[in-house]
Amino acid sequence: MPDRLLFIDTETGGLDPHKHSLLSLAMVVWEVGEILDSMEILINDGILAVTDEALSINKIDLETHKQLAVSTSRAYDEMVVFIRKYFPGQGKITLAGHNVQFDAGFLRSFFAANHSDFSEFFSHRMIDTSSILHYLYLSGRMKQRAVSSDDAFRLFNIQVEGRHTALGDAMATARLFTSLLHLIEQ
Repeated sequence: MPDRLLFIDTETGGLDPHKHSLLSLAMVVWEVGEILDSMEILINDGILAVTDEALSINKIDLETHKQLAVSTSRAYDEMVVFIRKYFPGQGKITLAGHNVQFDAGFLRSFFAANHSDFSEFFSHRMIDTSSILHYLYLSGRMKQRAVSSDDAFRLFNIQVEGRHTALGDAMATARLFTSLLHLIEQ
């Protein structure tokens, strides 16, 4: 399964993974242009450290979130079961996403909170569609600059079901990556 990737996206309570809560995590299993499966986990860390700005973007209602979300430890267990199902014995998983380092930072903190090592599961190498878009624009392969996910989804006519939800954005980013692969095939 060397070409299998795990696209991730998160919705968070702010920008700092050491200060703000991870509210939701989505995982999309991608292989050779196909989405094999996906999962979204809503997380309640018992603190719910959030900013008004973050909630205005992700539109998460904290009271509803508290009712639907699972504990950090249960979320971790669910994530591990999911990734072991699709990445059995593969070695370190390559994460992918749009500005994936942001999401990986929250994932690192999430793993640490669960007394686990992020690097036990995931490679230090990651695929970032924002960087790919910027490279393609600078190389002249794309005439229009579209580094933000909103611009990229518009440019490639990708419909996002559930924009600014972790699952909606992760699914759209996986489809964007497939579109970028088709672009360089031309």
